[in-house]
Amino acid sequence: PSLKFMAVGGAHRPFLPAEAVAECYVALREDVEACAAHNTGKLPTHHESGQDFASLVQETFPPFLVAGLGMVGAGILLGHVKHLAVFQEVGELLILVPPLLGLKGNLEMTLASRLSTHANLGHLDSKDVFFDIAVGNLAAVQCQAIIVGFLAAVVACALNLFTTGDMNLSHLSLMAASSVGAASWASLLLALIMIGIIVFSRRMGVDPDNIASPIAGMLGDLVTLSILSTISFFLYSTQEDYWWLQFAVLGGYALVAPLCCMIASRIEYTAEVVKEGWVPVIAAMLISSAGGTILKHADKVFRNLAPFAPVMNGAGGNLAAVQTSRICTDLHLNGEPGHAVLRRKLLAVEKHVPEEEELEPLTPPATLTGLMSSNEHAGVARVLICLTIPGSLIFASLIVRVQSGGVAFPKPCFLALFIGAALVQVAFLILFAHGIVNRLWLNGSNPDNSAIPYVTSLGDVVGTTCLTGAFCLLAWLGGAPFTIEGMP
Repeated sequence: PSLKFMAVGGAHRPFLPAEAVAECYVALREDVEACAAHNTGKLPTHHESGQDFASLVQETFPPFLVAGLGMVGAGILLGHVKHLAVFQEVGELLILVPPLLGLKGNLEMTLASRLSTHANLGHLDSKDVFFDIAVGNLAAVQCQAIIVGFLAAVVACALNLFTTGDMNLSHLSLMAASSVGAASWASLLLALIMIGIIVFSRRMGVDPDNIASPIAGMLGDLVTLSILSTISFFLYSTQEDYWWLQFAVLGGYALVAPLCCMIASRIEYTAEVVKEGWVPVIAAMLISSAGGTILKHADKVFRNLAPFAPVMNGAGGNLAAVQTSRICTDLHLNGEPGHAVLRRKLLAVEKHVPEEEELEPLTPPATLTGLMSSNEHAGVARVLICLTIPGSLIFASLIVRVQSGGVAFPKPCFLALFIGAALVQVAFLILFAHGIVNRLWLNGSNPDNSAIPYVTSLGDVVGTTCLTGAFCLLAWLGGAPFTIEGMP
């Protein structure tokens, strides 16, 4: 606006119209609030949602669908490889499947969450910083994969001993070599793909939080299971003539692991991961192993259950990982670990809510009431839960079509139970994600390094349990996933 001048104290001072003064006051207040938010961990009170739900669905559902197709492939592959001689002879391998497939949540999805945060904070825009972040994370993931892969094999053998009383040391060496090799190669390939996807998303203007985790889930199950079955079959076939191969593999990785750990610890962006990232990864592996034990025993009772397990476990874990990654990024953008992050309620301006009542925690509480609140992340959670319905319908139908040779469709009763089980699992995981991210953040920990492993590993246990419950209820009702004419 044009300035007018008036005499004040013997001199002429600029005089601003009332509307100009109001504009300047609003701008000044926004700057002050932004500074206060940076210092106290509170969001500016004029917060507005940066993404509507339509764009969320457009960005999230296609990768989720593609990821589900990868899990369908993994389920079908599991239905075939469980009949291989090595899986029949070494029964502990089936216990090993969930924790190894869960590495996509323990490592790759956690990596995707960390890189998404770096991308949204602009750290990947510098070539030198990008190189350090990429190399450090590749080394950290490789070190974790090798160690966790070995521990997963030991835990699988221990669980088998506890449940069956059977222990075979030759099985332990075979499983350890197979597990370490599969975890290492799968993590290397997936980490490289994750880095490429996040860089591409950044350049295309798409939020990597919405697509990186689902794609990691898509590739993780299929790639890991393929490598595991290939390596275990090769080592099993050659163990009589080349028994030393198993120990050579373990010895080689015993040298690689500390080297990768040393590289990652010397890079500032991953030093924290190497120091603090072990507890959640190992705890997640133990939790997933419990899911593997459930799967092993459920597979003996329901012969058609195993192909549905990767889809049930992975799809729910993917959706919860998207929510976890989004909240982690939002927290990092607006505060620092150890300090509560508050934001203005979305309807506070419209309803003229008093200032003392207009703030709410950024992370919704881990309750059903919180899930139904007006909190922005609660709204996103409801959208993600709703995506479970079409996804489960498509995935279950595809598995049944492949299992039946393309001549049968899933029974309506089975579809209803399968979708119901998936909804229970996803809702539970998202509520758990809200709670654990908030708790880790308030405790001063970086949830990018810890939250997703707990969420996805719990997804294995809850998913396998819900799936087994659905099959039990289906059997009680006298139904079946599908029937083929002329066959019992």
